Amino acid sequence: MLLANLLSEADPAYPIISAILRVVPASHWSFARLTPDGELAGLLLDSKGIGGELLELKDEFARQRGRARKGPRMAATLGPLGDFESGITLLFADAKASFGILTLLRTSELGPFTSSEISVLALSLDATSERLSALRLDSPTKQARPDSGYAERAAEAQELSGESFYVLDRDLQIVLAWTAEQQRRVALTGLRTTIAERLPRVLEEAVRELIADWRTDSSTQTAGVAHPVPFLVVRTQPMSGPAGLFIGVRINRFKPPKSLRGPAARYHISPRELQVLAMLLDGEKLETIGQKLHMATSTVQHHVKSMVEKTASRNRTELIARVLGWESTAAGAERFSL
Repeated sequence: MLLANLLSEADPAYPIISAILRVVPASHWSFARLTPDGELAGLLLDSKGIGGELLELKDEFARQRGRARKGPRMAATLGPLGDFESGITLLFADAKASFGILTLLRTSELGPFTSSEISVLALSLDATSERLSALRLDSPTKQARPDSGYAERAAEAQELSGESFYVLDRDLQIVLAWTAEQQRRVALTGLRTTIAERLPRVLEEAVRELIADWRTDSSTQTAGVAHPVPFLVVRTQPMSGPAGLFIGVRINRFKPPKSLRGPAARYHISPRELQVLAMLLDGEKLETIGQKLHMATSTVQHHVKSMVEKTASRNRTELIARVLGWESTAAGAERFSL
């Protein structure tokens, strides 16, 4: 069942849940939004598309909150798995309220969750919680505003989100991996996981595109930046040493700019181009941008080309890097020995 059949693309949860499912596939999934008073109701989605799992999600939410009373949480699913082999539950929340629950279940055919998938889910948990928290605070039906300590808690949450760093060989197999310890604040007791041999497919495709022009000549081995899904940034850099050339991959949580007005004014980006740029930063594909903005894909490509020229970029990757202030990362990076 396609997510678009269940949730309006205009809903702020759409790009978030869609991106998570793209990066970490599941045999079965369920998502529910919480109302401002903490009740699990309103919007309900599941991979069957029948909305028949609200009671199960309520029970799962109660079990997870029995282990941790507040804050975002990622843990092994505590309820009965039935025919499924493993499950992970994510509670999207901040220090004051919970905003939603997502369960991802897998059969033996799809296999256990890998360490790299868990790392990505940890990043998505913080990013999604922060975004839904901001939407709740900005809701016209809820007039409360952040207390004096909100900024400090938000900054602390950003620090806790950490990053992951991988070293890949030329076949994109993981050779070494480092993950921030805070990304392991996960009660995964009872969940069978495996050490990842490769990155999730969506991230591997992003890496493959970033290194497509690498040759034996070191001048072609430039660093790159990609934004494959709304909550993640992927950076690549060459790593050479006695063992040969390897690929360094750094994965961070994406922190959107507060406003695109500054870059728009600096690079003379038109209002229509700005609409395209904002959707690019949300990880949308050109075809999807065209559909949402009611324009041909060729017109979207024209706008992207125009912005590439205005920002003196070489490609779409460098365009995004310049707009977000990552010029130094896109232009080159310090070489590491391995």
